[in-house]
Order: sequence, then C-alpha cells, then structure tokens
Amino acid sequence: MSVRFATTWAVAAGAAALVLASCSPTPPPATSSEPAESMTQNASASAEPSHGAMGDVVVNDKLRFTATTLTGAVFDGTSLAGTDAILWFWASWCPTCQAEAPDVAQAAAQLPEGVTMYGVPGRSDQAGMDQFVNEYGLGDIVQIVDADGSLWSTFGVPSQPAYALINDNGEITTIQGALGLQGILDAANSLLDS
Repeated sequence: MSVRFATTWAVAAGAAALVLASCSPTPPPATSSEPAESMTQNASASAEPSHGAMGDVVVNDKLRFTATTLTGAVFDGTSLAGTDAILWFWASWCPTCQAEAPDVAQAAAQLPEGVTMYGVPGRSDQAGMDQFVNEYGLGDIVQIVDADGSLWSTFGVPSQPAYALINDNGEITTIQGALGLQGILDAANSLLDS
C-alpha cells in the first residue's frame, strides 16, 4: 500500500471515528419473519493479499466468498480481485445509513472510471433492504446481501456504516463511519492513485 494512500485513510478514519457516530451493530426487532438470502463464505480474517493468484491477479483471502445479491444473482467475491472497488456496509434500519444514502447514490454516479461501488446490506430482512434501496435510489449499485453479518465480520466491520476500499493490488482498507459525498469521491481517487 502506498504511504500516501495509507496516511490519507488513517487520517480520514480517525476523523470519521471522532466526528461521526455509527449505528448500533444490533438491529431493532425484526418486522418480518422472512430472512434475507444468506451467504456462504470461505474468507479468512487476513488483510494481506494472498499469493494464491488467478492468473496474474492477486486475490486477497477476504475476497474468497460467494453471496447472493439483493436481486437474487450469485456474486463471487473473487470478481473484485484486480479492481478498484468500494464496499459500503449499511443496514436499512440505521439512521446514519439513511442520512448518508443520498450521498452514496450521488457518489456512485460520479465515481471516476475504473472504480465501482457495491452495497453490503446486512443485519436486516429482505423487505427492509428492498425498501431502503428503492427509497434512496440505490438500484444502480449491486447490493451484496450479508444477512447474518459474516461478511461484515470478515472485513472487520463492527457496526454500520463502514467502507472497505479494495485496490487493484488486493490491498483492503476498512473505514468505520460515514464519509459523505466528498469523502467517497476522495476515496475513489485515492484507489486510482494506489
């Protein structure tokens, strides 16, 4: 990881932790008995890229998972290897996530070429996730469902909102808290520079 990238995100993460409070990691009582699609994962807790590569692309062990998207498609986490991507961890019942959702939608539409945004809704039911995506105009962002929170755990996310920045070298940086529109765009540009 470049020193500039690490320093920029260490400062941003510290500021986010001080200024922005995250929602509780525990959701309110479920309003539906319908659980969201569960996921299967084979990821380890290692933050370092694995040398088990796909061709010339390094696959970080955290990306070795499969999940179902909100639309029902299968998502292979290894497809993120060799790309610059931002994962936004959110919950439909989280007021901070609700407040940040319009910024996320706007940022996703303005991301520089080569960076892709993904949502990782969790700890909620399918109906709540669908309603959140529709209400905040997030339908253009692939939503990787993590109903049981296991993917959140793999990326070191104790509560929402949070972001995982994945660069094309397989390095992953997790930032706790909201970033806002400019913070997301700055993160995207830093990924391109790393």
